[in-house]
Formats: sequence, structure tokens, C-alpha cells
Amino acid sequence: MIFDQYFYHPDLTQNVVTLSREESEHCVRALRHRAGDQVLLTDGKGHEATAVIMAENPKACMVELVEVREANDKPFYRLHLAVAPTKNIDRIEWLVEKCVEIGIESIHFIICDHSERTRVNMDRMQRIAISALKQCQTSWLPPMEMLGFKEFVAQQENTVADKYMAWCDDENTCQLANEVFQHQDVILLIGPEGDFSPAEIELARTHHYREIKLGNRRLRTETAGLYGCLSVAQKSDQKFEKN
Repeated sequence: MIFDQYFYHPDLTQNVVTLSREESEHCVRALRHRAGDQVLLTDGKGHEATAVIMAENPKACMVELVEVREANDKPFYRLHLAVAPTKNIDRIEWLVEKCVEIGIESIHFIICDHSERTRVNMDRMQRIAISALKQCQTSWLPPMEMLGFKEFVAQQENTVADKYMAWCDDENTCQLANEVFQHQDVILLIGPEGDFSPAEIELARTHHYREIKLGNRRLRTETAGLYGCLSVAQKSDQKFEKN
């Protein structure tokens, strides 16, 4: 059977689950599914399940899981993107959507010295990420959090990863697209509209972040984030094909 719609539920370990109100309304009212229909669920943790609708309640649709299995769409590399939220929140919401579609391990919204935005509606970001996950029918929902730049760098201090910092340094010739990653995890820092401060750049250097460029043009924050995701994804695909 071919499924044209994913539904999200964070726990597929039970025999019977109840979809959230938003998912239930979409399933029953928008798509007009009825009791006995088969649907496809994902938990955003690499699993998907075939399920049968038991009760077509538009506020609490109950489904029985018939088969739960591991999905095979895990990216080869695990990209952890740390990006400063833009003043125009629509741009960062767009970036979250595209990152989920491409495939990313985690998204961190970092507050920098030059940040023009210090608050993000994380519930809305989560809804956008879930919507993108269902739209592209992937089974991986990246965790998201918001924290300070120094806090993030300290948090990742002992992570074994290829660590990069993208900033507008005209003398830097190292291109992310040309990198050969030595580790499966890749961490990429993208700064705010005003770029990273000298203190932040020095801190990143002391924590072994390599300074890189994203092409030969200056990019908006959200464009830089997408460029980085695409560069890592392309490397992932190339290595997968060789293996």
C-alpha cells in the first residue's frame, strides 16, 4: 500500500496510541480518514509504523500499531547546526523547515554578542519542524534548543567532531564544500547579521573550531545555514555511494 501522508507521534512503543489534537484534525477532518483506514506514523526518532484507525475522533484519533520498524533514511553524517536567530523570525523558521527536509542531527539557536534577536518561540519551531518532517516523509526530527554562544561551545567541548565556524574573513580561503570530514559528527557555527565578535572568534579558536568560508559571497544568516547543510549532505551522499 502506498501512503501519501505521514502522521507524527513521539512514542511508538505502545500497541495503541492517540494522536494529538492537531494531528487528529488533520487526519480525520482534512484528509477524511475513517475507522479501518491504514495510516503511516513516525516518531521522529528513526522509526515508522503502519497503523489502523480505531476511533476517528477529530480531537483524539486513536490508532492501533500493526507494524513498527526502523526507517532507512538516516544521514551518514550527523550535522549539528548552531545558528544565531535572525531579527526577521520568518527567515529562521524557513531555515528550520529546510534543515529538516535535508536531514540534520540537531539545531541550536545561539545568542551572540551581536545578536539582534534573543528569544525564539520554541513551540512554534517544533511545529514547523514536525510539519517539514511529515511533508518530506523523513523519520528524523532534530532536537532544538536555545542557549548562549559560550554555553554552546562549552557544551560541545568534549564532542568528537569536525568543528567549523563560518564568518566573514576575506583572508580565509578554506571552503566547507572542499572539506574531507574525519569524523561522523560535524558542528557548524553560523553567526548573526553582525557576525561573530572578536572575543567569540577567539573562543571558538581555542576550542578547536576551524574557520571556513561558505562560497565566495557574503550570505545572509539563513542562507549560510542552508549552504552548510547542503555541503555536508552532499559529502554524506558521496561517501555513502562509495561504500
